[in-house]
Amino acid sequence: MPNVFLIGRPGCGKSAVYKLLEEELRAAGYGGKLMRIDDFPILKQIFDEDIEHRRHRPIPEGGVKVTDDAVWDDLTKALNQRALKLQDPNLLLFIEFSRDSYVRAFKNFSPEILRNSLILYIDAPFDVCWERNARRALEERGLDAHLVSWEEMEKTYARDDSKELPRYVDAPILVVKNDSDDIQKLRRELQKVVKKLKRIFVCV
Repeated sequence: MPNVFLIGRPGCGKSAVYKLLEEELRAAGYGGKLMRIDDFPILKQIFDEDIEHRRHRPIPEGGVKVTDDAVWDDLTKALNQRALKLQDPNLLLFIEFSRDSYVRAFKNFSPEILRNSLILYIDAPFDVCWERNARRALEERGLDAHLVSWEEMEKTYARDDSKELPRYVDAPILVVKNDSDDIQKLRRELQKVVKKLKRIFVCV
């Protein structure tokens, strides 16, 4: 089974994409295991242990700001180690994270992971992502409901280098448009992903 990377700025809809893909893959006949991992629990642990605020600082209106850029590499290295431990021919593993430099981030993933991967970049405008990010912090519960502060959103996620990825990462990349809250529109966008994955798991 391949690894499926879900990338895009906070609020782009990675969690929604995973849930819809799970439904569509089951409907298409995939009977194996699915799992989603992301780096927020790792980030939360770093913040919880950083009581002297050497690597981050809290934002008064909610959320935090990363002050040590090495945190981003630490996160992807830890995510890579977790993904390596989970490799299983019966598991379709979704690996989720957000960055401003995906070229830098993917350098921290091992060839074993990357040579067997599909990358999904979920494309949504910054203002839409910010609105979703603020809304989910008020309406939802659990780790997916964490708030990314406006300061962190603007500093880290206003723009990224996703268009440069094909030059640096030897893995297929699909762009999924998610610029509205129309679930059926998103479901139609994901059909190209399902078709690609179906060709893989039917052959297993």
